[in-house]
Amino acid sequence: MIGLAHPQALWGLLALPLALLARRLRPAPALPVADIGPWRAGARPAMRSHVPMACRLLGLAALVFALAGPRLAGEAVSYRGRGADIMLAIDLSESMGALDMALGDRTVSRLEAVVGQAERFARARPGDRVGLVAFGSRAYVVMPPSADREALARALTRLAVGAAGRRTAMGDAVALAVKRLDGAPGLARAVVVFGDGRSKAGELRPETAALAAADRGVVVHAVGVGGDGPAPFLVNHPLLGQEIVREDATVDTASLTALARATGGVFARADDPAALSRAIDTASARTPSDMVPVSRAEDTPLAPLAVALAVCLLVAWAGLSATRLPRLP
Repeated sequence: MIGLAHPQALWGLLALPLALLARRLRPAPALPVADIGPWRAGARPAMRSHVPMACRLLGLAALVFALAGPRLAGEAVSYRGRGADIMLAIDLSESMGALDMALGDRTVSRLEAVVGQAERFARARPGDRVGLVAFGSRAYVVMPPSADREALARALTRLAVGAAGRRTAMGDAVALAVKRLDGAPGLARAVVVFGDGRSKAGELRPETAALAAADRGVVVHAVGVGGDGPAPFLVNHPLLGQEIVREDATVDTASLTALARATGGVFARADDPAALSRAIDTASARTPSDMVPVSRAEDTPLAPLAVALAVCLLVAWAGLSATRLPRLP
């Protein structure tokens, strides 16, 4: 809805037609010339001859409208509370490329399924601060805890299998996530780990990282992504091109369960998208937050737009007036 800060300024719009009428009624100066009536009858002005005057009037009307202080009324929502600080730790090792997740009528990789559910998890917790750690053979912080969901969504879509190496440094990833949460002001601090649990790289064992998390009051929830037995992978064969092969990509449930229990967290198995969604919901339910939405009025000023329109119209009027052919009085 559009409102006006100074509606009385709109009275100025009445002055425009009055000024035009006064100009029309003003007597023209006498000039002794030959009778040009027949010429004028045969050369009536085209409609385009009125364009300059229309630009002038509309430009002046836009200036008057700008003086009235137009604004577009709106509402903004912010969140109040301590909230929660959460780090998502996502495995990028080669096992996450397994094509054993069915979304509707198409099959996707484990990583693609995790990315979609991780984004849903974050958007379901507005106001909370959510960050991202990725890990393969090494672990690195993709994004610190933030309430910016669009930035997180972009970061998630840029994740790729093998970007951090082919192996799994889960202990390093958990330790790095815990470090980013150290001293965070949230009501709860949690790490949600997605992967197969088979830690084969890095400097720290998952058990050591779990002890560090528990010592700092950080809860670790673990989600084992994938099914049992060999899983299909899309590989590039040097001679045959792309082909599907089956390789072992089982989930180490014992390691993930121990990691979660050591910190008071939960372990959930996600061998299909539905189970992955339930695992996300369980982790979210176990991470309390006191964030409450607060609405406030937020108006968008339209005066700058009206002034810009007025300037364009008046410049057009000046340009057209300068280029028109001279007219007889």
